Amino acid sequence: MPRLLWVVGAFALAGCGIENTVIDKTRIREATEAHFGSPRFPIELGPVVISGDHAIADWTQGDYGGRALFERGAYGWILVLCSGDSIRRAENLQRAGVPDFNADWIADQLAKAEADLPPEYLARMKRFVGTAQDHENYLKTLEAR
Repeated sequence: MPRLLWVVGAFALAGCGIENTVIDKTRIREATEAHFGSPRFPIELGPVVISGDHAIADWTQGDYGGRALFERGAYGWILVLCSGDSIRRAENLQRAGVPDFNADWIADQLAKAEADLPPEYLARMKRFVGTAQDHENYLKTLEAR
């Protein structure tokens, strides 16, 4: 009997290192909402694509939107930057620090996920010009409206 318990315990501990994309997507959605959402200006979340320790989440807010790049760190998913269409390309993901394989996979899967989105949704995300790393200023511009 003790041997059986040891085997069951070993399998249980081994399972702790397995990534759970459902939990990760939920945490990324929560982080996106925390960064960009507000009671006055709620956001609509789109597809979330994860590869390794990097992920992209689509979001829209009124007539605008963007794509948030996240990285998994010691304390969970951290927002790295936000951009519009440019972050959809693997080479730009690589410039942002995403490993080659993950960048290629994210770009490919994001294109597939966005292929089914309405054109007006995609148009809102195109309005995000450039790349932003200072989201506090972004939120202040919303409050000024």
